[in-house]
Amino acid sequence: MLKRSVLIENKARITTQYEQLLIESEEHSGKVPIEDIGFLVKEHQQTYISIPTLNNLNNNNISVIFCNEHHLPISMLLNLNSNHLQQEHFKNQISAYEPQKNNHGNKP
Repeated sequence: MLKRSVLIENKARITTQYEQLLIESEEHSGKVPIEDIGFLVKEHQQTYISIPTLNNLNNNNISVIFCNEHHLPISMLLNLNSNHLQQEHFKNQISAYEPQKNNHGNKP
């Protein structure tokens, strides 16, 4: 099943209630079932997202992308428990010995 991408372009307040993502802005408000979301992109700097909402999105394996004032992505919130490949990469990076860490992927 295809998942929805939710883009927040205007100042809004994002919370959850009864497994629904509640998006409230000055112009309108709406609900989106959390199970239908794949990505949430937060572009506006004054958008409020509650911590329980971020936890709920994370528990449902929804990636949250945060953008800067130029609308460019600057960070991403991912659920590490469900992404075993990413978790394995992090584990390998942490356990790498010092000369390998300093190499930065450069080949001789």
